[in-house]
Amino acid sequence: MNDVKSQIVASLMPKTRTLSADELAKVTENIPYFDILELRIDAMPQCDKAIVLEMVQTLKQQGEFQLLVTYRTHSQGGEGALDETGYQQLLVDLSEIPQIDLIDVEWTPEVNRQNLCHQILAQGGIIVASYHNFDETPSIDVLKKTYFHLSQMGASHLKIAVMPQSRQDVLVLLQAVSEASDTLSQWVTGISMSQLGLISRTAQATFGGRLTFGALEAAVAPGQIPVKQLSKAIKLFDN
Repeated sequence: MNDVKSQIVASLMPKTRTLSADELAKVTENIPYFDILELRIDAMPQCDKAIVLEMVQTLKQQGEFQLLVTYRTHSQGGEGALDETGYQQLLVDLSEIPQIDLIDVEWTPEVNRQNLCHQILAQGGIIVASYHNFDETPSIDVLKKTYFHLSQMGASHLKIAVMPQSRQDVLVLLQAVSEASDTLSQWVTGISMSQLGLISRTAQATFGGRLTFGALEAAVAPGQIPVKQLSKAIKLFDN
């Protein structure tokens, strides 16, 4: 019997260096519907440790939840334009902020980020190793190999998000999640983006996935639905 329960991650993507009253209100009113708040910092016009620290402190005053901080680069579908040196230094700086519970680290075959991960872990940080493909869904073999690469980064959470072009693509992603969750010790998450892949968000736990991402208001990724709606939907599969 499946005893995996999904945790809901609510994504917040501010576009200014300070959080608006409306953004804070959205966080507060949705606290009953999420477990982790993802602070996406790649859309901010300026992003450094001091600015993020102020945001994090403000958010932590709103209630009890874990905080994941993500800087999504252009190459993986985000708005972040930092070069490799800047990206790695930012994440090291973020690992020094004790109020941050989890830090997203992107995996890419072009760059070895093992040393970055070691530095984050040395600060006591928890890593969400991630890979995003906004163009297609790779083959089952490629997805399984990608989960293996993610598992070598010292991460506690392994996340893959890909774009489906057909119903078969959604099934391929869910199969990869199921097999990875059976063979790897870390928590596995797999998202098939867009409306076509919505079942991967609502039925994540059925296939062994642990985290599912929803929106506080505006979706920050294709296929995200409001966390209040997502919370109701996943109960159908978690119970």
